[in-house]
Amino acid sequence: MGFLDKIKQQATDVATTVVERTQETAKSGQAQLQLRSLKGEEKEALADLGAAMIALGDAPPSLSDQITRVHDIRDKIAAKEQEIADAREDDEPAAAAPGGDTVEGEAEEVIDTPPPAAEQPEPAATTESDETPA
Repeated sequence: MGFLDKIKQQATDVATTVVERTQETAKSGQAQLQLRSLKGEEKEALADLGAAMIALGDAPPSLSDQITRVHDIRDKIAAKEQEIADAREDDEPAAAAPGGDTVEGEAEEVIDTPPPAAEQPEPAATTESDETPA
């Protein structure tokens, strides 16, 4: 019985070690998730602060370069959005033409509307001989 008692003790020790390490790993993972969440909150707070500073317009001279950069990027974004809108307008006739050379010309537009109700066939006219009393 001494041999079986030793194996039982070793199995208990291994199980205890596994449980302890699993708990440590879980705590570490949870702490990392909390850290990532806090960093995300910090990033949002800094973005809000920057947006508020730009909205004020009365920024200190030391921030004028950053504010100018933000305005330049916003102008570039607006220009790119307009370019995309113009390209879509130019592509609409080509997409509508059958056998267009572009993928857009061959693609089907997906519209998010419910399908029309299936048409019910009209009931056949009944004759007096078809009708049977119940």
